[in-house]
Amino acid sequence: MRRTLTGFFLFRAPQHAGAFLFLALALLLSSCGGEEKTPDWEQAPKTKPEEPGLSPKAKPPPESDPPPPSETEPPTGSDNDTPSSNQLRFLSYNVRNYLTMSRFVDGKRTDRRKPAREVEALVRIIVEAQPDVLGICEIGTEEDLAELKSKLAAAGLDLEHTEYAGGADDTRRLALLSRHPIVAADSQGAGGSLIYQSVDADNRPKEFSMQRGILDATVEVGTRRIRFLGVHLKSKREVPEGHQDLMRRHEAYLLRKHADRILQETPGILLCVYGDLNDTRRESPVRSIQGPTQSTRYLEPLSHKDSRGEVWTHYWDYQHLYSRFDYVLASRSLRPLFNQKDSHIIDDPQWSLASDHRALLSIFNLEK
Repeated sequence: MRRTLTGFFLFRAPQHAGAFLFLALALLLSSCGGEEKTPDWEQAPKTKPEEPGLSPKAKPPPESDPPPPSETEPPTGSDNDTPSSNQLRFLSYNVRNYLTMSRFVDGKRTDRRKPAREVEALVRIIVEAQPDVLGICEIGTEEDLAELKSKLAAAGLDLEHTEYAGGADDTRRLALLSRHPIVAADSQGAGGSLIYQSVDADNRPKEFSMQRGILDATVEVGTRRIRFLGVHLKSKREVPEGHQDLMRRHEAYLLRKHADRILQETPGILLCVYGDLNDTRRESPVRSIQGPTQSTRYLEPLSHKDSRGEVWTHYWDYQHLYSRFDYVLASRSLRPLFNQKDSHIIDDPQWSLASDHRALLSIFNLEK
């Protein structure tokens, strides 16, 4: 058997040797004749890698001069914020203690002015609204008013003409600033001219004076005159000397009485009543100021909404309460001039830094 196997391999050896020789020759030709090539995953990058976080589409463009604006492009900003000679833009705003008073500073109480960052936000909001007439509550002294007026002018809003008024409260007062001439004024309240009888906290009869009075100023706009009555009724904060709700009702009555006299004397007058009424629409003070709906002397609350369709104008942090306390009311002759579409509550992102109230922008189309 062994002899047979040995003979078999010896007999086949030349054939196997030839096969091995042929295979070695094929491998040699393959390695020498083919093109040298590095696998794709080992290739060096041909371009600079992208910066982290930037896709090719997100890469900033190369620096260059911006193209000139097209004549057909609309101007930057909303048309609603562009003053027009045919319109009167009226801004009603409680500016929250633009005065020197006791405030918390670093955990301690001290007398100081309205903080600079609050003033900066307030001025910016007013200037961006571009009012022709600005009615404000909670201004302090005439020096405070002059400072605000100066800051507005420095920011590009020159409201040259002013009316300053107040009542028994010698800390917080009212003011009207206008770029149009103030041709008449009949503000009430100085020297205790607005007196009413009520009861104190123990329900005993007592005499009161209207706290902030009634600002009364007539502005001439071209051939038209609009008369503004500004008020800031008693707040909802309880006081030891009287019932805050009764005090507010009496003050509303005094305002209504003053408005009635004006409307009786000049039935077709363009009369605008505005301010912080410190109550909601269905409460007695607001309804008293409005008057009977069917009356020729009815004062209609004008409709204002913010960008989300909300109507609140004040946030009371102590009670965590949002309310509509600020109003603009119009006589029957003024109401048809009101541009409800473009009028609105200003809901600037920094509204709560500037004040605890939001401003109301009312636009009147005077060409009607």
